[in-house]
Amino acid sequence: MRFVLFQENGVLRGETHHRRFMDTIEEAVFAEEMGFHAWGMSEHHFFSDMAVTPVPECLVSAVAVKTNRIKLRYMSRLISAIHPILIAEQTAATDILSNGRVEVGVARGNTLLQLDAFGVSLDETKERAEEALDLIIRGLSDDTFSHDGKHWGKIPERRLTPKCVQEPHPPFFKIVQSAESARDARRRGLGMITSDMYTGWPALAEYLAAYNDVPESDLAPVVRRPVKSAAAFVGTVRCAKTNDLALEAALGDMTTTARAIINDIYVQLAERSSAGYAHFDHIRELRDKIDDPEYLRNCGPTVLVGDPDHCINQIHRMAELGADEVVLRIDYGTHDEIMSTIEAFGRWVIPHFSNPGSVVRDGSVGVLPGDPRQRPSYTAKAYA
Repeated sequence: MRFVLFQENGVLRGETHHRRFMDTIEEAVFAEEMGFHAWGMSEHHFFSDMAVTPVPECLVSAVAVKTNRIKLRYMSRLISAIHPILIAEQTAATDILSNGRVEVGVARGNTLLQLDAFGVSLDETKERAEEALDLIIRGLSDDTFSHDGKHWGKIPERRLTPKCVQEPHPPFFKIVQSAESARDARRRGLGMITSDMYTGWPALAEYLAAYNDVPESDLAPVVRRPVKSAAAFVGTVRCAKTNDLALEAALGDMTTTARAIINDIYVQLAERSSAGYAHFDHIRELRDKIDDPEYLRNCGPTVLVGDPDHCINQIHRMAELGADEVVLRIDYGTHDEIMSTIEAFGRWVIPHFSNPGSVVRDGSVGVLPGDPRQRPSYTAKAYA
């Protein structure tokens, strides 16, 4: 199981964007020390608080020059709205600055706040994103490229500069929000990252099975470097000495994020579009749950709030369903809260998956891996 720290520069009331940017860089550097496989940042525009990430290439560059090992993932480039040549250039430049550690996630977009501002119709986001991905791949991979498409116009023959360190291009991932989208990611050679599973564990199981069960005979990669990776996304994460302390630290992020995702994003998309986003219509049923902390904490894999034992158990469940990666949004809290959760994962959770034989067991001899006694209680540990 690979662990990815995902952040969106969530700025609390009373903070400044300046301070949050500096704190995010420090948190990413600390994640490398704590054993995270990758650090990632989304792309969002026009948010002033929850997701201040309109220039992810700037943050990726800053983290790149301060780290050595950790992978750096553009978690969701908005390829339906931002020009694909610009995205390709930024990808290549940051791959150089990181000595070949960049990964790229792509998304068609899920907020009217930014799609309306960029003049992108909901009915066109899928087509625009597919055309953009093809152009990005060719720009990064081929010596020269040209383009004549429906949405991104006519581009005469050009050579993209600079060139990536990774050949022919970095690994590509796709944010998926339906089982069909998961199957499409696998068929096209993209890693999969789920999104916002407020509807529970059955939805995660469905998406993972849809991705992992695509037969080899159906594969038709659009990338030059196919990836097979099934990631479970967790939208709110806090880990503390006890479940109660974790819930206290997570409360603001958990309820605010649920309200924004359910009320302000998915329901609006379903109401506006009768085709491409209609599958979000079932989210309406969750509107009366957004202020219920106990429901949110236990509703499924999109919230991971508790002591290390709770976090380990939930991640084991994700692995059993077919996830080989977990993307943890540890954000929208104080810098101390975020650093504490990163440390808790690095000290108590990640080792149970990355190097279980190194975890100290109780007793003079200890217990063997697989023994039901192998996981001691951490509730009495003082690590925060």
